[in-house]
Amino acid sequence: MDLARFVEMLESRTLWFVRTDQLEDPLEGAHTDAEVASIRKNLVKSRAKALIDIFRSARSGLYVNCWRSGSAESLAMWDLYGEGSGIVAIKSTVGHIREAAAAYEEPVYISKVKYIDWNEAPGLDNVLVASSRKDLSYQHESEVRLIICERSGRLDTEPSLGIRLPIDPGQLITEVIVGPREQKWVVRLVEQIMKRYGLPQQVVASNRLTPRP
Repeated sequence: MDLARFVEMLESRTLWFVRTDQLEDPLEGAHTDAEVASIRKNLVKSRAKALIDIFRSARSGLYVNCWRSGSAESLAMWDLYGEGSGIVAIKSTVGHIREAAAAYEEPVYISKVKYIDWNEAPGLDNVLVASSRKDLSYQHESEVRLIICERSGRLDTEPSLGIRLPIDPGQLITEVIVGPREQKWVVRLVEQIMKRYGLPQQVVASNRLTPRP
């Protein structure tokens, strides 16, 4: 995320969950092409349309917060999601995330995204499964996502955009990494920001593009 989003997260003490129908990927939460073909083949036209529409409309009630799993950095992810100046990444663990989200009034599901061939029909039985899978073209993301399903209408909603999950940054964050193309002053600035918010976690600069002796 850029520095503005990072500071906003610390200031508001929340994680931003975007509504899935607001994501760029048009396949989010949808049946695969093969599943659609199978449904249309095996069900009468009206029932097939209703089933497909149920999953498409469900995207407006599902919210996700996306992470990348793995112990190593990904330069591709820095480049894809690190456009602009002042780019940082926060590190956490599934355990820390669970603890941070435990007090929320709605269930927060944690799922490793499954990457599938959209020309196949593995079977889709509920909207949570639908929001936990993506096309193979996204497998470089190695994504783990947090999912909230709006059911009670009590969520802190910002129209057409998403919801905010209250968290304790000190409980959630284990480390902050400054992007590999950032200048040294950005590292010092992030350290000052962490200190201002009373956060002791380490701030490190990515050395992914640092020449080796």
